[in-house]
Amino acid sequence: MPHTQAAASGGTAPVVEAGPERADRLVVDTRGLPSAIRFDVWRAFWEPVLHVAAHMAGAEGFRGRARLLRVGHHVVLDAEADAAGYRRARSEGLRDGLDRWVVAMRAPDSDGGPVELLLGSLALGFGVRELGGRWCCVFIQPDRLPQLAPVFATARAVTTPSPATRMLAGMLPRIAEAAADIAPDDAPRLEAALSSMLTACLTGCETLPHSTRQQQEAARRARVMALVDAGLGEPELSPASLVERSGISRSELYRCFAPVGGLARAIQQRRLRHAYRELVRADGPATISRIGEAVGFFDPSTFTRAFRREFGCTPSEILARRPPSAARPVPGLAAVLSLR
Repeated sequence: MPHTQAAASGGTAPVVEAGPERADRLVVDTRGLPSAIRFDVWRAFWEPVLHVAAHMAGAEGFRGRARLLRVGHHVVLDAEADAAGYRRARSEGLRDGLDRWVVAMRAPDSDGGPVELLLGSLALGFGVRELGGRWCCVFIQPDRLPQLAPVFATARAVTTPSPATRMLAGMLPRIAEAAADIAPDDAPRLEAALSSMLTACLTGCETLPHSTRQQQEAARRARVMALVDAGLGEPELSPASLVERSGISRSELYRCFAPVGGLARAIQQRRLRHAYRELVRADGPATISRIGEAVGFFDPSTFTRAFRREFGCTPSEILARRPPSAARPVPGLAAVLSLR
């Protein structure tokens, strides 16, 4: 099949609509493209964040339109497409460092069927076999809503109708429509409204059976990791400093992080994942030392050893595979999620 970028510039209507002044919103529409390349274009929009698979009979002439909008620190996606499968392996979260919670709301059928709510996490991985028709999706930055950490402990579908689920289904499409016209200066207000709505509607969707202690520990981990993200490049960032910054006792903080390998391990893993993202960015820093220092590694040899243990290769090997700026791919989901 033709290469996606060549197809996008082959005389058809623009596949992805975006401008340098509005890098926070993108639209992909396959309907005006040659039938043979439609699914290739749709798949390119989602990858490498999510891998998309269509039925063999459905790839030809695939119809899909998605509008991707950044609402403050959250990303809203409004889509209508033929049925396809969407998956992400947990190992990919280790490689690219993308850590977003995902709420996907499948719109009810015309016969008034139940709303389906899909909950997942890019860090943990998930899969949806058949997702088609009209649906809305929100990618949540965990440090903005740490109180929802227990909700995203396990990827799952919530099919039991509830007033909160129905309210969410009714409001998400309206927020997606409003976000298309909102000025950048007004985005914080819309983000606050979206955050309040998500908190009100998702509270109570915790994975069962979770004890109160497990829920509290998940919320505390999310709050502490927000502090880690804010201080990645600080030499003094350590478990001891996080005890002081978080206001959580040392014993409680260590108990919270014991299930994930300990707090020191969590800090280092966060630093290395961020470094990996910077190494693969076409417009990222040009030197390994600058990337290492930005995440708190001030000794290049220590950075290289830790990176190799985590990813099985050196920072130099990753940097050598970085594409030149001129070869950057058509913007897609990864481009918007990478914005902080």
